[in-house]
Amino acid sequence: MDVCVKVGKELASDLYQELFVILCEKDEAWIEEKYHSGYWEGFIIRIIFNQYYGKYTNFAKCFINPIGTEDVDNIEVIENDYEIQGDLMLLCIDEVMSRLDWYHNKIWHLYRNGDTDKGIAPFNARSINRGTGISRHEIWRVLKLIKEQANEIYDKKYAKHFD
Repeated sequence: MDVCVKVGKELASDLYQELFVILCEKDEAWIEEKYHSGYWEGFIIRIIFNQYYGKYTNFAKCFINPIGTEDVDNIEVIENDYEIQGDLMLLCIDEVMSRLDWYHNKIWHLYRNGDTDKGIAPFNARSINRGTGISRHEIWRVLKLIKEQANEIYDKKYAKHFD
């Protein structure tokens, strides 16, 4: 208990209890072997130090940095701009797709969603090539066209809001 008091100060009793929990989880043969080896005190001290100073131990989670005990009034929450930008980019792609013909829409649909009947995996131009016979060069040309037009719309409408 003296080591727990020196290391853990006001958390000494909690640290002492955590030590016993750890020792109870150990195998009896392991405990007897360490006790009779003459290094018992060293093992106990190492366990105490690891529990108190370790960042990812149960003791640290429960007593040193417990969830819900930090003052949240002064924490500034930064919005996840990437999710918002992604949603806006999908709106731009939808706008582009409404202007393009059925061929471009079909290639985009196959690229975005795939087709299990034809063995086309989502986001895979090679599987579109194998499933439909359309050349990969043509598929990439269509996807590049969609991307460029969507980027133009995004830059005109939304980019100024995320600088």
